[in-house]
Amino acid sequence: MVIGIYVIAMQSARKIEERNSIIQTLPNGTVLVDYGPMRMFIHVYEDGKHLTGLAKEGADLAIKLLEDLSRYLPLIKMRSRDIQSKGRFPEVVRIMIEATRSMDAPDLTPLAAVAGTTAEMVADFIFSKGGTKVIVDNGGDIAIRLRKGEVARVGIKTEISAKQPAYLIEIGSAMGIGGVATSGLGGRSFTKGIASAVTVLAENASLADAAATVVANFTDVEDPCIERKLAEKIYPDTDIAGQRVTTNVGKLIPEKVEQALGKGLSTSMILLQKGLIRGAFIALQGRTGWTDSLNGLLRSL
Repeated sequence: MVIGIYVIAMQSARKIEERNSIIQTLPNGTVLVDYGPMRMFIHVYEDGKHLTGLAKEGADLAIKLLEDLSRYLPLIKMRSRDIQSKGRFPEVVRIMIEATRSMDAPDLTPLAAVAGTTAEMVADFIFSKGGTKVIVDNGGDIAIRLRKGEVARVGIKTEISAKQPAYLIEIGSAMGIGGVATSGLGGRSFTKGIASAVTVLAENASLADAAATVVANFTDVEDPCIERKLAEKIYPDTDIAGQRVTTNVGKLIPEKVEQALGKGLSTSMILLQKGLIRGAFIALQGRTGWTDSLNGLLRSL
């Protein structure tokens, strides 16, 4: 999901003397990684009890992954389809490239899956060492690993900036959902669309992250009350230079809202039919829509 913004962390990670990494254990046993723009919450449980030691090991890996990515910054700012597939890359780079390529979106770069992929790799690392439930929340891009009988409850917002979720979904170990990601206007990344929130559920967090970016981009209509700028005018070192991104959306007439929702849902259905996602939820100016695959799973709060 994160396009451009994570570059700040990657550049700062180049210089050891400029590192500003913080790993904190919160009172409830959750471990927080606060490193540049990375704000990752790591929850590890063994039959309901926190495994803080494992969570800290995951935090160390999260920092290492971000620093590893800094060495490949020029590459991961390229369009994924233009990257030579025979190159030898670290696993985190390879997963980002594969996830974004699978979306078949020509302008997507690997950075569109960076937050989900780092969360995914941290979750997999921890889960291989123990725990019955692992949840890694990387700024709203979430990797979930559950053993039999465990359940994770994930809140879904209709506005990215909202303090509380509007819906809740329970994810069980047998559902095949290992990643939940959110994109849209007002998030950490640029968007070409106008959705206030797009949440995607997928088999893993890297796919969810890339798909959330794509679906959010497709909630795109033309209207005088929609303001857009070239990405580089907002962030000069962006990976999507030359592309116009949404900066503000005024009040739209209902027909335009429905049009944008419809475009997002149509894109979601294509990704669903390809097996790339398990479901998608879209919110825009008080209206919501979701794929039929989420019927019966969403609970209003």
